[in-house]
Amino acid sequence: MNLTEFERNLSSFCAGYEDYTKLMSDIKRLDNLIQANEKQLNDSLIKIPFTHLYFVDGLGIFKHQTPTLLKQNKQLIIKYNRKLMKSKKLSNSLHEQLEIIRNDYLTSNGEESEAKAKLAIKYLKQFWQI
Repeated sequence: MNLTEFERNLSSFCAGYEDYTKLMSDIKRLDNLIQANEKQLNDSLIKIPFTHLYFVDGLGIFKHQTPTLLKQNKQLIIKYNRKLMKSKKLSNSLHEQLEIIRNDYLTSNGEESEAKAKLAIKYLKQFWQI
């Protein structure tokens, strides 16, 4: 692969990695929202002592917020699962791209190898935590 293709692959990898980190932060945010929603939902139910069971209030009626919380929880979980599947696909794609970049770098000769190393440092230094 020539230097232009190598640079294109590096650029594509960096863009994909930025998308992946954004996606992971979205997943973490959704996870926090789901946990907060489930805590509210659990607080709206009445716990039966000495068991792990819950029931609605004494009249068998849900508290007014419970149906809304259930609906919100369902929507949040659907979004979470979609983003999780998308992140898995993106992760696999990033691994493949990185393997292609690595193999191409390892098979290049002296001068070409130095030029590719400089390009790799230029693109990947933003991900190093020094």
